[in-house]
Amino acid sequence: MAALRETFFQFYGFLRPFNLFNALIERLEDESDLRDIREARSEPLYGQSEAEDYIFMNPVKRERLEKGWTQQELANRIGVKQSTVAKWEREGAVYRKATRQKLAKAFGINETSFS
Repeated sequence: MAALRETFFQFYGFLRPFNLFNALIERLEDESDLRDIREARSEPLYGQSEAEDYIFMNPVKRERLEKGWTQQELANRIGVKQSTVAKWEREGAVYRKATRQKLAKAFGINETSFS
């Protein structure tokens, strides 16, 4: 890039083309970024099924996995047994208000995530 700039200045030698040149370089860099984005978009990190499983996963389990905690670690943080956490992670689990508050505090999120 530096060699190209030197050639450009030797040829034109004044400020206006410099600004135009910089605008063109930025545009090329933007196009390169767009190309990288398009490539990344064509290679999803997760398959559709995997993504849907994550989206619709039990909120306690999803938050726990996001933190990298085991059920036992979460249980210790909240002051319950591991089996209680396992129960909370079952499909269709309903949480009492006090439980939602404990979970929200442990995960550092809003308790409405568990409604």
